[in-house]
Amino acid sequence: MQAPPFSLTLLFGFAALCNVAFATTPVVNVTSPINGSQDSSPVHFTASASSPACSKGIAAMRIYIAPGDGVYTVDSNKLDTNINMAPGSYQTVVQAWDNCGGVGKTAVNITVTSNQLPLPKFLYSSDSKANRVYEYLINPSTGVIHPTTQVYAATGSVPARMASDQGGFRLYVANTGSKNISGYFINRSNGSLQPVPGAPGPVVGFPTSIVVHPSGKYVYVTSTVNGQQNFIYVFAVESDGALVPAPGSPFTSQYQPTTAVIDSTGNFLYIATINDPYVEGYRINTSDGALTPLPGEPYVLPGEQSNCSPGALDLSFAQKGQHLVVPELCDGVIAVYNVNSSTGELTNAPGSPVVDPPPASYQPVDLEAISVDPLNRWWYLYETFPSEIPGGDLATFTAQHEAERTGQNCGDIVRADPSGKFVYAIGNTTGNGVCGASPGAILGFAVNQSNGSLTPLPGSPFPSPTSDDGSDGLVVTH
Repeated sequence: MQAPPFSLTLLFGFAALCNVAFATTPVVNVTSPINGSQDSSPVHFTASASSPACSKGIAAMRIYIAPGDGVYTVDSNKLDTNINMAPGSYQTVVQAWDNCGGVGKTAVNITVTSNQLPLPKFLYSSDSKANRVYEYLINPSTGVIHPTTQVYAATGSVPARMASDQGGFRLYVANTGSKNISGYFINRSNGSLQPVPGAPGPVVGFPTSIVVHPSGKYVYVTSTVNGQQNFIYVFAVESDGALVPAPGSPFTSQYQPTTAVIDSTGNFLYIATINDPYVEGYRINTSDGALTPLPGEPYVLPGEQSNCSPGALDLSFAQKGQHLVVPELCDGVIAVYNVNSSTGELTNAPGSPVVDPPPASYQPVDLEAISVDPLNRWWYLYETFPSEIPGGDLATFTAQHEAERTGQNCGDIVRADPSGKFVYAIGNTTGNGVCGASPGAILGFAVNQSNGSLTPLPGSPFPSPTSDDGSDGLVVTH
């Protein structure tokens, strides 16, 4: 599903699209890209705006890569940013709003000739029953996966969630049985995993998620003890890959954590929680990895229904980190927050929450997992019922609501590959909707680059020892 154009488009009542006359009209000067140019992705946008008739100046500027598809907003009279765009022709618009109610825009038509996003290379999936991580090579042209020559690496007891660093050099696994973290070097030539030396200290409780800092210097693990005591463990990564507890770790979490994410700047960490309708937020001390609660946290999830289990199982950033998207566990409700880039504070975005409408023949759906297209075009949501992974077009959610019916009722993880060409998820091969049914499977889909719809890859579902019992780990690296 494509992310709705929150913030300015809704905030100003679609003023720019309705041709409403204002007393003032900002002047928008775009210096890059040049109208009619051919560019490679990411495309460098630089622009400035002024409003001679408005003494209060410019309020904000925004880049649209298609009508209604705003991908970047800045509360300033200048912008300078790189936007990832798929190859094709675009009628982009840079628009500005002044503080007197005026709106001005400049259109720039460009052709994107190539995309420099990294191609997918390896896929890893944990097997909680056999205490292994299975290793796969990804064909970057077709998306089809094949086992590596090593096939798998041994882990601690009951491996579950996993995470890799941004460069795809190391993989970390949260072991829920032995309650510790395994670390591996990724062989960049063949995808095989080799254990890093040493081991971190134990994690108290049940580890629920793991995330690596963008710098690769720290690994964060959330855990819970029967939902009553909740922690965030911080491990520093040594030069040889070993993990050692960072000063002050573990940090106390207020509510039962499910998934953690870190913004691209490495300054903020956010946690989805279950059994309570909140998102927790922390500032990261980049010098030692320590955490400090953000002002105003925990942030309330909007739209919670009284007949639903409160909270969420997953969350993800969208639009270059300007929004945090949280699919709530019940009734298809999706919360969208604006992220303050300076303070990390979350505020409910105009138009949030939104609802993923189920097909007419089904009851409201539960949303288990989310992955955002690397080019910020669509969201992919895994619904436990009616067992589908939707990818769609435009912000209405209904105009081209495409859904791939998987038959995998209990899948709880979905991940887009780094190039935006493929989407992978966990399920089983039976298609009978039975939780934990065997044999397990990895589901693979090709993404229609024009509208985000999904088509099963040749051979999908790929048989795998992976189970869909709710403790899956799935990582796609370049």
